[in-house]
Amino acid sequence: MMMKGYMMKHLKALVTAEIFIGDLQRAYPEIDFEFCGYGHNFKMLTPEELKRKCRNVDIIISEFDTIDESVMRTAQKLKLIICCRAGVKTVIDLDAAKRNGIMVCNNVGRNANAVSDFTIGLILDLTRNISMTNRMIQEEILTTTKQTMPREYQDSLWGLEKESPYIAFRGRGLRNMTLGLVGFGCAGRLVAEKAGWFGMKIIVSDPYVDRTTVPKTVEVVEFEELLQRADIVSVHCAGGKDLKNMFSKEQFRLMKKDAYFINAARGYFVDESALIDALNNGDICGAALDVVNEEPMRPDNPLLEAKNLVITPHIAGSSSDTLRCGTDMVIEALESYLKGERPKHCIIG
Repeated sequence: MMMKGYMMKHLKALVTAEIFIGDLQRAYPEIDFEFCGYGHNFKMLTPEELKRKCRNVDIIISEFDTIDESVMRTAQKLKLIICCRAGVKTVIDLDAAKRNGIMVCNNVGRNANAVSDFTIGLILDLTRNISMTNRMIQEEILTTTKQTMPREYQDSLWGLEKESPYIAFRGRGLRNMTLGLVGFGCAGRLVAEKAGWFGMKIIVSDPYVDRTTVPKTVEVVEFEELLQRADIVSVHCAGGKDLKNMFSKEQFRLMKKDAYFINAARGYFVDESALIDALNNGDICGAALDVVNEEPMRPDNPLLEAKNLVITPHIAGSSSDTLRCGTDMVIEALESYLKGERPKHCIIG
């Protein structure tokens, strides 16, 4: 832990995370910052470059760089690592940090607002057939009117017959639909709040949730009950590999046939073959994935042939407010550290 009164002018910090540089410099003009690597030019430092850059630094502010025991041994003055993401175990050797007396902070929840916005967008997309019909128009499937409209209906240029888009792609209103959230962390809570604005009923399954913190408008249920009751199931778990294929054939069969499935959390939570079967067999109505098991996807990935499936390229957490929130969290962590206090999101130290 840093002692109060330590002069910031003695500190050197290596910043490889994407961050608002000007804000950080204005907050701490006395710290000697070096900005390089991914946050500077979207190119990762090699392990050798990272070791050379961090040799005399007190602080590292990183995002994707692997900081292992060899890096920590090289950076003999290093006392604080701030990683601008929630899950840091894949890039930072936490045991080594503990052995070397290095404090580690993360940015848990920095992209929660972005993910929740995106999830609401996927809900609207699925229930109102937005990207599906856009694709059909661009592929010229819906560009020819099948019959001439009566004079009084000339404003309905797409037709009013049974096969017209107005009838065939009639969507579902969100009011009174039940949204089932699997995981009720930072993102899940914001999804619940925003979905409530649409009049949705919210149920949650999360074995780790503190029920005293759950809003009265949200009902906590067991996982199987959620699958059976929800009109939309949206996944927001943080979990590890122990949750691999938590959504498989059995889980999709428990869901309503007119239910939708959304995953913007981890690709490995889903048995993709089971999801494809569920969609193609009509066991569920539709799905949206922002994450898949293999990224980027190969052009022959079977998911691309599944019915009623929207796929986006792992962008749910990417928005301007993610960068804004991440910068603010770094500044707050530095402020606490320099006061000799334990930062809010400290996980080691």
